[in-house]
Amino acid sequence: MASLRKMRAEKYLGIEDLSYLGKLLDSGLSIRDCFSLLKTKKNKSLFEKITEKLDEGEPIEKAIEGFLPKKIRPYTLTLLSSLPFSSALSLSLMFYEKNEEGSKNILSKIAYPLLLLFVSVSSLYLFDLYGIDSIFSLISTFEDDIGLYKDLRILLRITANLFYYGTLLLFSLSIFFLRPERIVLLYIFFSRHFPNSFVNIYCCEEFMSLFLICIRKGYSTKEALHILKSMKSKPIISFLAFHMDEGLMEGESMKEAAGKYYYDPSLSRFIKIANYTSDFSVIIESYIFMAREKITRRMKNYTLGIQLITYAFIGLVIIFVYQILFMPMRAISIF
Repeated sequence: MASLRKMRAEKYLGIEDLSYLGKLLDSGLSIRDCFSLLKTKKNKSLFEKITEKLDEGEPIEKAIEGFLPKKIRPYTLTLLSSLPFSSALSLSLMFYEKNEEGSKNILSKIAYPLLLLFVSVSSLYLFDLYGIDSIFSLISTFEDDIGLYKDLRILLRITANLFYYGTLLLFSLSIFFLRPERIVLLYIFFSRHFPNSFVNIYCCEEFMSLFLICIRKGYSTKEALHILKSMKSKPIISFLAFHMDEGLMEGESMKEAAGKYYYDPSLSRFIKIANYTSDFSVIIESYIFMAREKITRRMKNYTLGIQLITYAFIGLVIIFVYQILFMPMRAISIF
């Protein structure tokens, strides 16, 4: 097992290696000097393979392509179509960090409630399949009228089936909308029919966060939008950048371009304020902060709802078991 993990680890360069490589390239060192400085026992063979490809005449973009980690590869390969290697590497690392931060933030808040819900409903399902018939046999020895318990069993079964069929439906829909054009269609549907929804706010926050990264790296608005338009690995970001760029090309102000229904409604208001200030990026950062606060509040509401549903399921089972446990005592008291 250890050797297998080692082989997998040595197949790709690490994020840390690429981060140091980007900083060294920004300082003006050549790619070969950077490799020489960054070589360790762990990555030596990888840098030697890349150097061999460079010696064969391949550009660095092609030589390093197969050694990029899977998490960062889509960003880097997309950005390489419009940027030199050092700039593409630097931006892709920043985009990756932003994506990881957002994903971890959501998972940290919703993972436990979802796991608790899944375990509780799965327990209900298994209880209905394998345990409840034996309990009914026990009940019938104490009480002839078990209609109430059968009704409760029907409720438990409906609950478990709804959960599992709902999960299957969501899984099927996620596979169907996996294609980039379908993801964008789903986003358009939410934006049109559910303005100011969680999906709308989350995607616009991510879009403006990546846009701000580009601006602070020294790119103009046009260049930043062109970079984001090229990100086919992020279809919704590419879609938003495309339509904002189209609006600006048609003579609209940035406020007007951001006022279309597929943007967060509050975004155009922040851009309007930003047009009258000396520091555009500070106002955009304020929008990002506000959007993140909204996302956090929505996540709290969602997790609270999931927890309440879970506790309701657990409560049903406790009531059912409680009634069964006290049935012998009621039967004895009658005699």
